[in-house]
Amino acid sequence: MQTALVYETAKEMAESKDPEVRLTLAKRNDTRPEFLYYLAEDESPEIRKAVASNAKTPSQADLLLARDKDTLVREQLAEKIAKLAPELDSKNQRRAHEFVVKTLQILVEDQQEKVRQILSVAVKDLDTVPVALVRKLAADSEDSVAVPVLQFSPILTDDDLLKLIWDGVRGARLKAISRRSNLGEQVTDAIIETEDGDAIAALLDNHSAQIREETLDMLVDRAPAVQIWHKPLVTRPKLSSLSIKRLATFVTENLLEALLDRPGMDPETATAIGLVVRQRLGEEEVLDDKGTSEQEEKALVAEVEKLDRAGKLTEDRITTRLHCGDREFAIHALALKAALPPKVARRMILSRAAKTVVALVWKAGFTMELASLVQLRLAGIPPQQSIKADAEGQVPISEKELDWQVTLYLDNPE
Repeated sequence: MQTALVYETAKEMAESKDPEVRLTLAKRNDTRPEFLYYLAEDESPEIRKAVASNAKTPSQADLLLARDKDTLVREQLAEKIAKLAPELDSKNQRRAHEFVVKTLQILVEDQQEKVRQILSVAVKDLDTVPVALVRKLAADSEDSVAVPVLQFSPILTDDDLLKLIWDGVRGARLKAISRRSNLGEQVTDAIIETEDGDAIAALLDNHSAQIREETLDMLVDRAPAVQIWHKPLVTRPKLSSLSIKRLATFVTENLLEALLDRPGMDPETATAIGLVVRQRLGEEEVLDDKGTSEQEEKALVAEVEKLDRAGKLTEDRITTRLHCGDREFAIHALALKAALPPKVARRMILSRAAKTVVALVWKAGFTMELASLVQLRLAGIPPQQSIKADAEGQVPISEKELDWQVTLYLDNPE
């Protein structure tokens, strides 16, 4: 607890030849404004720095310190003024408001990047600071100053952003614009016209940005040569089916899974993607008896168990993966859902017996629609020899017979 200063004592401290005494006065939170104003012109930078950071320092003194020759003094002042910025719309302190704005206007012109950066970070989310000040920061030549307001400031309009882009803003600053929330089509078109690959990647990754469907189709056509666009394009909402099919021809295998997981994809598109993938992988149409390596086996088991726990090991997923030629996934998925060892499920498929294959799918709890696909795509059973659904779309075999088929392979796993 500080003992309250009497006026005469404070005056003696302000005029003391001992800089430590003056520094003590400059740091106190009960020092009268006139003494802080007096100390704002002290010969010691350390004392002026303390005055700059003191919340009790009058606005007139802050205005004086904004032009201080010592960089650290101005940085300290910028830190303090930054904390006052959110209160700039206060109507009860009009005069104080004017001094704060004037101080900001001086600091925004400061030759030191650090001072301007402090201000930019402080005002980036505010809508109460002068428009001219924010535009000045946005046009700054240093990325550390311009980026915060370019990405976040609600004051900057589409016209402001377009002018900056047309004036040649590139690199980190253009990427910052690309990341802004709810960008309109006019701005996104301008960003794409710059042909700045990194900024376009950031734009594609910004799902709130409005990008025309025809523009997305054009970017997909150009994307094979630009790998940094692949992932944001795969996860981009509202892609046309044409673009989705095109992406399947060149994205890496780990991105195919994300492409196939897109919500709301129609069956025709999923099937088309599957055909493209099979062509890429050059796989045969039916399962062989080679199986998988121990490492691959563990990975498959882990994948299907994770999907099952998340409630995502669905018939649609298995169907899609089969269309993509991922037979091993389908075997392990059916085995897990049927509570059978994978080697048993594999032998049932390799039997090429339609009734046995249907029994496996039935045991897994899936429909005849999947059973038909598994017969054709996984077991390689000719259409004329496959078992079709009955008139009601159900399995045309008794449950007793189906259960017997499963038991037969459990009793003879080898």
